[in-house]
Amino acid sequence: MAVFNIDEAQGVWFDYPGGGRVQFRVASPEDWRRIRKATVKREPFVTKVDGKAQLFERDIVDEDLQVEMINDSSIVAWEGFLDAHGEEIPCTSEYKKRLMLMRDGSFRDFANEKIRELAGIMEGEQEVAEKNLSTGQNGKMRKAKNAQSV
Repeated sequence: MAVFNIDEAQGVWFDYPGGGRVQFRVASPEDWRRIRKATVKREPFVTKVDGKAQLFERDIVDEDLQVEMINDSSIVAWEGFLDAHGEEIPCTSEYKKRLMLMRDGSFRDFANEKIRELAGIMEGEQEVAEKNLSTGQNGKMRKAKNAQSV
């Protein structure tokens, strides 16, 4: 039986040093397609190759928008973040951008570290799943020798 987590927006909560907590997730393939479509444009150009003019295309990437969209999809929520007046900071695209661009890079460093950790965990889980569910010669799925039953 195949089991899929169709709620890919779900993330993992991490306690933020100094108070509050943040929910992160790794951007899904659907997110990456949406981000690429919004931030990469194809541009034709002509150059000479062996003395003959040839038409090529290159990608023009809006890197600022790309980073902003990746951060927006990876930072799901936060709690306990207050501004200088003691007011709760809402978890919106604008505030995500502002926190990631602050001169004090502590939030940015924390976010990048946790998202890398999540990506590594997901990659490791995928490798284990692939090892545990290897295909037999008859095409049927079989459990790998070192797999444990749950």
